[in-house]
Amino acid sequence: MSRKWKDFKNFEQMERRVESLSSFEKMRKGKRSVRGRTVDDWLIDGPGFPKDGADERVQAMLEDGHLLGRVIEVHKRGAFVAEEATFKHPDTGLIWFCSIAKRHFQRAHRERNFVVVGDRVLFLPDEQSQGEAEGEPESDLPRGAIQHAFGRTSRIARKDPLNPDWEHVMLANVDQLAIVASVLHPTIRWGLIDRFLVQAELERLPAFVVVNKVDLLEDPQLASPEFLTECRERIANYRAIGYYVFELSALHPEREGEVVEALRQRFKGHITGLCGHSGVGKSSVVNLMEPEFEQIVDDDPEIFYKGRHTTTYNSMLRLGIGGYAIDTPGIRSFAIEKFDPLALADAFPEFRKHRCRYRECRHDLEQDCAVRRALDGGEIHPGRYRSYIGLLRGVSAREGELGDDLAELKADLEARRQGAEET
Repeated sequence: MSRKWKDFKNFEQMERRVESLSSFEKMRKGKRSVRGRTVDDWLIDGPGFPKDGADERVQAMLEDGHLLGRVIEVHKRGAFVAEEATFKHPDTGLIWFCSIAKRHFQRAHRERNFVVVGDRVLFLPDEQSQGEAEGEPESDLPRGAIQHAFGRTSRIARKDPLNPDWEHVMLANVDQLAIVASVLHPTIRWGLIDRFLVQAELERLPAFVVVNKVDLLEDPQLASPEFLTECRERIANYRAIGYYVFELSALHPEREGEVVEALRQRFKGHITGLCGHSGVGKSSVVNLMEPEFEQIVDDDPEIFYKGRHTTTYNSMLRLGIGGYAIDTPGIRSFAIEKFDPLALADAFPEFRKHRCRYRECRHDLEQDCAVRRALDGGEIHPGRYRSYIGLLRGVSAREGELGDDLAELKADLEARRQGAEET
């Protein structure tokens, strides 16, 4: 009997230990430290500051010595922050080098960085960190510590290539998105353009396309008649959908003076994020907008036309024409999270007017699909439908596996439909 009592006591102790561990796990998941102190006070407001009385709290913080700022550059050891006393008008003449307040290192997060270029933050001057730590960029700027961040009104993000479970937010809080591509060197990737357009649609961001290096199309050795036809069809299709497309050569802006001027008007007065493949000439496009610091572009046209990667980090620049631009390093892949099929289909504007028999139609294997009828009738470009299917099925982070040929698309659909019926 005593042995049974001892076993019961051991079991009871084990149960208590399990309960204690469960409580600790709940506490950890709730983003609280062991002392019970709330750790995750990072965000102080949702999108659309000021909102729900948060401006009163911010005002109290400002009176307590906090400063409003906008992140204009991020490095491994900290971020450059411009004071932003007036919303959407960061003063790039008043720059601080800021670290993240240490208490936030305990917060649970699934992003590569605590802050990204474009983030709006509250920071405190930090006189104790005036010395330069190992790995920090050399600077005589005043030092600060970021205490809070405001909710983002928009963001462009992809899966982190180094950690698929994390998110790589490329830029935040922009008014519009400029998707830059080059016709050749590197060759234009329509699927990548479509992925950025989908992200812009999901974020309700106005987006436009800049097609650079169009002077290369004049060389018959580089651009075949078939390639020229494809470019014309694709660009015409984007315009028919409702997107602005600017065709130019950033190295020779005088050749397309009217186009360049129209593009400058598009940038003027806005915070514009630029994105695209490596070497397409994003920095050259920014230089057309009279940035406060001219972006590095190799002087040798031969190097430029080989698609050399020159920008190595995001940077927010004030433009001489008015407004700001966030220049980003080029990327080679753009994998995004899978979305609900209805939301994804809604991100393709040309799909919206076609109503299917079934409300939750995925426009994939369903019978009597209005979108596929429009595809067969030439109302939807097969390349755009290919991009949709690639995103729906998570085919690839780069271009997708299906070809642009309509017959190939139909054959693939038929094969998958028959496979579905057999199973």
